[in-house]
Amino acid sequence: MKKSLLAILMAFASFTAFAQRGGGNMTAEQRAENQTKTLTENLKLSDDQQKQVYNLSLTRAQKIQEMRDAQKMDREQMRASMETFNTELAKILTVEQQEKYKTMLEDRRNNRGGGGGGGEPRN
Repeated sequence: MKKSLLAILMAFASFTAFAQRGGGNMTAEQRAENQTKTLTENLKLSDDQQKQVYNLSLTRAQKIQEMRDAQKMDREQMRASMETFNTELAKILTVEQQEKYKTMLEDRRNNRGGGGGGGEPRN
């Protein structure tokens, strides 16, 4: 009985932790909006940059959602998607914004406690 109760409590705790992390059920549009908002706040994007970043983020979020839906997503695909995103984002940002973005990515990797895959900044 105690083992069953412990297992149930642990399962509940893991679901709660996932829910608190957020983003589990967001649409591609919501993900793009959140990323654009985060980058706008941190990098002081202009209106034109915001539109470009939103479109870039939306395209990436839609591709990732398609991979998730097809259950064909792997680490290499995620890494390639992030590298493409970062390359295209660099074309939109000023040199100063690029440096700040690189710092954001490094901080995120350091906060994860490992080498990580270079994910998007999330606040």
